[in-house]
Amino acid sequence: MTIIGLGLVTMRGVLTHNWWFFYMLCWNGALAWFPLGVILVLRDLLASRALRSWMAGPFLLLWLVFLPNAPYIITDLFHIQHIQSPLLWFDTMTIFLFAVTGLLTGLYSTLLVHRLVVQRAGTLLTWLCMLGCQVLSGFGIYLGRWIRLNSWDLLTTPAMLARAVYEALHNTLSLKLTIIYGLVLAGLYIAFYLFSEDETRKKVKQA
Repeated sequence: MTIIGLGLVTMRGVLTHNWWFFYMLCWNGALAWFPLGVILVLRDLLASRALRSWMAGPFLLLWLVFLPNAPYIITDLFHIQHIQSPLLWFDTMTIFLFAVTGLLTGLYSTLLVHRLVVQRAGTLLTWLCMLGCQVLSGFGIYLGRWIRLNSWDLLTTPAMLARAVYEALHNTLSLKLTIIYGLVLAGLYIAFYLFSEDETRKKVKQA
C-alpha cells in the first residue's frame, strides 16, 4: 500500500510539477511507520534476550508519543476542500490510501504492544491501557492538526507543549475531538484485534 501511494504522489508531481502532496504525504507516511518500527525493534530485542523486560519502558514511551502520527493522516483529507476539481478524484484516492496505510500501521503496532504487555500485566489492565492509548491518540491528533505541534516537541519545547496541553484541556473542541476520534480508534482496534486473534486461532488449529 505504501509503494502504491508513493507511486501515485510521484505521478502527480511529474504530471503537475507540484510536489507539495509528495512531500506532505511522504513525510506523514514516514511518521506513521515510525511507531511500528520502534515496536518491531523492541519485540526482536526482547525475543533475543538482548533487552530485559524492565528496560522496555523507554521504547513503549517513544511508541506512545509517536503513535498519533499513524491515524493523523486521516485529517489530511481536510485538504480536499482546497483541491482543484480536475484533480479531486485523484487526490481523494491518494490521501485515502495513505490514511488507511497509516491507520493499519498504528493498529498493528498497538496489537504488537498488546501481545507484549498482556504477558506481564494481565488481560484487563492491558485492555485498559490499549484503549487508553487510542484516546490519547485522538488528543494527539488534535494537538497536531489544530495546534500544529509535533511529537518531538516533547523533547525540543516541553514548556510550550505543556502549556498547549493545559489550554486544550479547557477547550471544548479538543474534548469533543478527543472523545470522537478516541472512541472510533478504540472501536477500530477492537475489531482489528478480534480479527487478528481469530486468524491466529485458525492457523493454530490447522497446524
